[in-house]
Amino acid sequence: MRTLIFDPSYGCSGDMILGALVDAGVSIDELKMALAGIALDGFDVSSENTERNQIASTRVIVSVDETTAHRHLADIYEIIDASRLPRSVIENSKSIFARLAEAEAAVHGTSVDSVHFHEVGAVDAIVDIVGACIGIELLNVDRILSRPIAIGSGTIECDHGMFPVPAPATSNLIKGFPVRMYTIAAELTTPTGAAIVTTLAEPLVDPLNGRMLSVGYGAGTRSFENHPNLMRLFLFEEGDNLDADEVVEMRTNIDDMSPEVYSHLFDRLNSAGALDVYVTPVVMKKNRPGHELTVLCDPNKQTEVRDMIFAETTTSGLRISNVSRVKLPRRSEVLSTPLGECEIKVFDAGGRVRKVPEYESVKKIADRNAMTYLEAYDSIIAHLKNSEKE
Repeated sequence: MRTLIFDPSYGCSGDMILGALVDAGVSIDELKMALAGIALDGFDVSSENTERNQIASTRVIVSVDETTAHRHLADIYEIIDASRLPRSVIENSKSIFARLAEAEAAVHGTSVDSVHFHEVGAVDAIVDIVGACIGIELLNVDRILSRPIAIGSGTIECDHGMFPVPAPATSNLIKGFPVRMYTIAAELTTPTGAAIVTTLAEPLVDPLNGRMLSVGYGAGTRSFENHPNLMRLFLFEEGDNLDADEVVEMRTNIDDMSPEVYSHLFDRLNSAGALDVYVTPVVMKKNRPGHELTVLCDPNKQTEVRDMIFAETTTSGLRISNVSRVKLPRRSEVLSTPLGECEIKVFDAGGRVRKVPEYESVKKIADRNAMTYLEAYDSIIAHLKNSEKE
């Protein structure tokens, strides 16, 4: 699954998102060609290579002829609906403007339909939002996640006067979304940037497994001495061939139990549902040699396994923790050999298939053919290799 991860940890605006998309691999020519489908005139889009705090990045510049613009949400919807754009781009663009309208309406105590867009109703803001949706479409992603959004401090001058940073509309847009607060006296995240991220992305919460396809850096207009004014994004291929689950790990140190007990204990724990049981030699307090008993089990078997340890050992306490486990996908096959049928475990190690004879199956074959275990194992392995060559 292709996943786009926004990283607005240092700043976020419409043009920074466009720059990051281009830097991550979106062709500026394809972007311009698609933007030509917007039902608007008087704008041009270009890009340039630059750097912020010595980090190479891309800046996308939207040049417009329009000087002032005051549009309602219905006006913007009309422009987007009349554009020659993919349906997903149209729907995503309208969703972003709808969130902007809701945020502005809450600030001014009015209805969404009555909101009079100023800066975000201008041609460059429309191009930023629609262009971001086009760039995401060109990257062919399946889902979008985001790291925390950066917000600065101080004040900013808007059409309605001076406002505290983050701007009131931005504050409404980032409600419920993870943020990172800085003392820098600047608007690190604009309403347009906040609207794009919070509309299209979900907060990145859980760890991801996979591989990085590309990284893009979009430069903001301003430069700060100790703060890279960049919007970063990652294109990520989620998923690998590993299975993952959660198991319970129980551990205890024992120094006063006969080693003979462990064989019986292992049988009882395996019968109780333990996934793995092993002991490790340790030196305990007062320099006494002992064993650390470790048991893994499914969470729903925790009580039964725990009680079994207390009943069958001399321990008086356990250390219990939940641990994550990753496993190679496995399946079973039956291999016909001259000695009889043998169960084979098949592991997929990232495209490299590994086949291993099942212990109990080899043991039965050895007993049935009056052979040692190693003789039976070597014969099965030889037959397995020959069968793979055919």
